[in-house]
Amino acid sequence: MCLYSGYLTHRLSTSVCIPNHEVYRVWLDMFARAVLGSNMADSSINYERGALLKELWQGKTKILKDLAISSHSVLSNHNEYLEKDYANHFANTIVAVSRFGMLTHPNQKSVQLSEIVPIRENHTGVGKCDYIMRLHSTHNQANQFAAIVEFKLIEKTKRGNPAHHQQLAQRGLDQIAKCDYSTCLVGCLERIDVGIAIGNNVVEAVCRLYRRKNTDSPWEEVDTLADVGC
Repeated sequence: MCLYSGYLTHRLSTSVCIPNHEVYRVWLDMFARAVLGSNMADSSINYERGALLKELWQGKTKILKDLAISSHSVLSNHNEYLEKDYANHFANTIVAVSRFGMLTHPNQKSVQLSEIVPIRENHTGVGKCDYIMRLHSTHNQANQFAAIVEFKLIEKTKRGNPAHHQQLAQRGLDQIAKCDYSTCLVGCLERIDVGIAIGNNVVEAVCRLYRRKNTDSPWEEVDTLADVGC
């Protein structure tokens, strides 16, 4: 029906595509609202190209926290989800917003979709981390920048305690270093570690940035990665 009505057109014998920008914007709006809800969708589709990627390079987590809240509020209204459930919701949302170009390198003007390599439940270091994604570095090199995310669940009785939220997020961040989750990042030269404390509509995040000169060099903590590349 979509083909006959003109909302999709044949690209190859085995695939279809959106025929023009007007239809693309309609699809984008519907897709964003289905995944993110109305409030987050309105802002997400209007972010500049690479907005989330550039924020991560700067060691900031505002958009990331907004997406974490959005992913849970749309996909579930329950209060008993564990860290891994939140991680899965978050991962699905990140993949969704990559379609808006939020994780595309800002110099890649012709690229519609972000090039991301999501990895869930990694057997890295000691135990398993919740989520890793490999992205473009500040030098526009694919898979040379990584984000490692560890979730901690905020108990229902402590969702009104901001100090506790901060402590939980810090515990997640420290766990990434303690368990050597970065050992799987072969070829990566830049990374951000993020600890996220989350519970229903409450979220807190803390992060650290690292860079190394080559794949054999040790990681060194830095204040920002955005001083080069773009």
